[in-house]
Amino acid sequence: MTSPPTSLTIDIRPAPARVWTPTGVNIYKKHFDKSNEKLKEHISNASIKTYGQIAKVLQVDTVTSLANGRNTFLLAGTGFGKSRITEMYYQLIPGRYKAVVLVLNPLDTLGDNQVLEKVQAGFTAINLTKLTFNEQTAKEILIGDYQFVYLSPEIFLNSKMFQDLYYSSTFQNRIALIVIDEAHMIYIWGIVESGPAEKTNILSLAPSRQRAFSTVVWETWGSATLSEQ
Repeated sequence: MTSPPTSLTIDIRPAPARVWTPTGVNIYKKHFDKSNEKLKEHISNASIKTYGQIAKVLQVDTVTSLANGRNTFLLAGTGFGKSRITEMYYQLIPGRYKAVVLVLNPLDTLGDNQVLEKVQAGFTAINLTKLTFNEQTAKEILIGDYQFVYLSPEIFLNSKMFQDLYYSSTFQNRIALIVIDEAHMIYIWGIVESGPAEKTNILSLAPSRQRAFSTVVWETWGSATLSEQ
């Protein structure tokens, strides 16, 4: 079967190319001041230095879009290297921020695999499940012990402890990026009729006051979740 073409969609609403926020996470000033062409050149060179490989054009374009503070949708097949995009973006951010990338996964097992992948790449990461998420873990996340935090929609929508953590000013100022892994989760989990989750909509993840903040959503062709439906 022929693989579908990869594609990238960027939030087209009018906005400055980049926004420097007085609070929260910013990319390095030296990168902030670059033109898009120079920034893409830096991202490509950094990929060769870090991974020993030339980055795909769509990877570079996606990282650039996120650096510009744009909400971004990426459609790509399994094995394209989507998870590497978040690493490339994270490397644009100064360590002093103790920035956090928040990733929503449809399955806990996917989070476990991605945590292992990030740890092997030299990052700190944790997968929040009903078994692993407790007060101690919440404190560790709040102080910036983890660079990548994976969780299921159930934890985000139904955990009072996570909502308290997420909406705290300390955590809000650490968020560098929110990734929704599998775009159909927005439809499945974004419309809540009743129960504790109705107070929080998955579409309202991004802090409204922090305009340098961006969200990336991607859909994977041939994923385990899609094939089950």
